[in-house]
Amino acid sequence: MLKGILIGLVFGVPIGAVGALTVRRAIGYGFLAGLISGLGCSAADLLYSCISVFSLTFISDFLLKYQYPISIIGGAMVIIMGISAVRNPKTFKTNNTGGGRLAAIFASSFGIAITNPATIVTFITAFSIFNVGSVETPVQGISLICGIFAGTLIWWLTISAVFGILRYRVTDKQIEIINRVLGATVICFGIAVIARAVICSV
Repeated sequence: MLKGILIGLVFGVPIGAVGALTVRRAIGYGFLAGLISGLGCSAADLLYSCISVFSLTFISDFLLKYQYPISIIGGAMVIIMGISAVRNPKTFKTNNTGGGRLAAIFASSFGIAITNPATIVTFITAFSIFNVGSVETPVQGISLICGIFAGTLIWWLTISAVFGILRYRVTDKQIEIINRVLGATVICFGIAVIARAVICSV
């Protein structure tokens, strides 16, 4: 489990579209919205780590075979969200996050993260770096997976708490500027994902 936590901390660094969206949501809607956004990404990582740990090759082979079309879909989703943030930057501070909004926040983050099949390769690399041998028992596998989930969760808890507090120190105008910047950043991430998928598939 300790190795799993370290893997989650090292390879779960929230740099990317979901990280930018989580910051935006924590500032606009508060700690809980930011955490739920991060949990969507962690859930996708949890699924991919299960595939890697338990050597579900029939699933990983399928995902890696079609990773470029899947990545293009994910990149398009990211660009759409980024455009929405740029066009509608006035997210006034509110704690009104009902179940429907939180479900949508979770689903969008999960959708972005799950459309990156290369995550399987990342976990395999991480296992090699941290000298994680073959999983001999289901208990070992579950412990490793739980550790990875806990490691990524630490990042999302930290980000959500920090920006959930900072939201009270910024004005609505500053939030508008932040949303435009984060939206543009998200669009760039989406374009980069699509460009990489197109180039690698040629």
